[in-house]
Amino acid sequence: MAGFGYLILIPLGGIGGENMIFRWLALFFSIFLGCTVCAGRPVEFSVVAYNVENLFDVDGVAIFDDYRQDEADDPFTYSRRKLLTKLENAASVLAALDPYGPDVILLQELEGDFTPGSAVTDFDAFLKAHSAQTIEEMLVREWKPEYVGIPAVAWLLKTLDDLGMSDYHVVVAPTKPFDSGIAHVNAIFTRFPVQQVHFHELSQARDIIEAELDIGGHSLWVYNNHWKSGASNLKREPIRVRNAKVLKSLVDDRLEKDPQADILIGGDLNSHYNHSILYPELKTGINDVLGSQFREGEGHYNLWYEVPPPQRYSEIWRGRRGTLMHLIVAPGLYDSNGISYLDGSFRVGQIIGVNADAMGRPLEWNFAGRKGGGASDHFPLIARFRIGPFEAEAPLHQSQDALDFEMRHDADPTIFPERLPDGSFFGGDLEQDPGDLVGRLFAVEAKVVGKRPLRLSVGGRVWAAYAPAPHVFEALEAGVETELIVSYGYWKGKPQLVVAAIRQP
Repeated sequence: MAGFGYLILIPLGGIGGENMIFRWLALFFSIFLGCTVCAGRPVEFSVVAYNVENLFDVDGVAIFDDYRQDEADDPFTYSRRKLLTKLENAASVLAALDPYGPDVILLQELEGDFTPGSAVTDFDAFLKAHSAQTIEEMLVREWKPEYVGIPAVAWLLKTLDDLGMSDYHVVVAPTKPFDSGIAHVNAIFTRFPVQQVHFHELSQARDIIEAELDIGGHSLWVYNNHWKSGASNLKREPIRVRNAKVLKSLVDDRLEKDPQADILIGGDLNSHYNHSILYPELKTGINDVLGSQFREGEGHYNLWYEVPPPQRYSEIWRGRRGTLMHLIVAPGLYDSNGISYLDGSFRVGQIIGVNADAMGRPLEWNFAGRKGGGASDHFPLIARFRIGPFEAEAPLHQSQDALDFEMRHDADPTIFPERLPDGSFFGGDLEQDPGDLVGRLFAVEAKVVGKRPLRLSVGGRVWAAYAPAPHVFEALEAGVETELIVSYGYWKGKPQLVVAAIRQP
């Protein structure tokens, strides 16, 4: 059933020390609004798919140069303090989606553990050993050299536990060899017992995690994916086709054994829900091989169809909306047995001020300043499920309403106050930590003083600039002179102004 597609929240307090607010909210909701698992039997539960964008540890061993921490005097280098910011922001997003923490979290872009000599294998013991410390104390005030090898997945688990999001079983895919060029692993955090797990290798991508979860005596088969990157790179689609064939064979094998198996496919498929419509000349992995489609209750139904087309986006790339994140459900979740999808519960997790700016764009990670800022270049997706027969809240979605183009994401003047904060301070030396500027939009009077590369003069100070939306860049090249909407950015070790829009007079 189609419904309203965005969970848009304004967080209480900040995302630093004020995170305690989320802990108390979690406690309140879990006590007074009922629990997800009562008397050992789950009634209703949440599943989230979340690409946390390069959540790297701090061992200094990294495939990506930006995370090697090898330039101590560089204010933009990665650091323990910046890892803390990434962790706090990711946890704030998850707490906003479900105050007690989502019951199942399908995670992508956690750094693999490239210092296996200090691997964490018993996560419960790890949490117990550090129960007297907060994540902030471990990373900053009470740092010890032996913490250097703690992997990203353990750091995230500890952060969630500090905020009352606890009792997770953890499944992590194996780390690829360093020379593979694959920096990330997938992981699953689940409050439900894990009956069995299988890892399946993909061509030039992260392993699929296939996990059977015991939901009150019923099996839910979960497939966590992160396919080959480059959705708009047509030469990479054959690689995603191979990725999709592996997944399809796994799901087909499961359905052959049980045609009504309860199956959930999730993660970052680096493909749009309408990929075959956008690229009709290609054989696509998501649509042509996997069979992701629009008929609810039939085949592999993509939950993107639960929301209206203009609301379908988990990313903004070069000024256009994308749907790389997915939750896809099999027909078994629409029958009268076992587990069922809670009709109309699918949402995009867009939290203004935490993981989204005032224009509704993802706040991607930024290395700026002492502590950095931002959360992820992807919005998470959330849906709810329950034990019991499927109950339709409205007629099931049966129409092909996919767009045949990638929708532009322009500045909507109705979401802005009469004036944005004045950005004239960009004309001088910044007096505040640049990390505090991340995610904030400012109005500036600027003059284009260079076009390729783009340069802007604000109050006499010349800035490197970037306009990700092609139509904005073209307007700047044409010499349009008006007020600009900008944010503070960082690229290859240097600050820049990112032009979000040209403010109409």
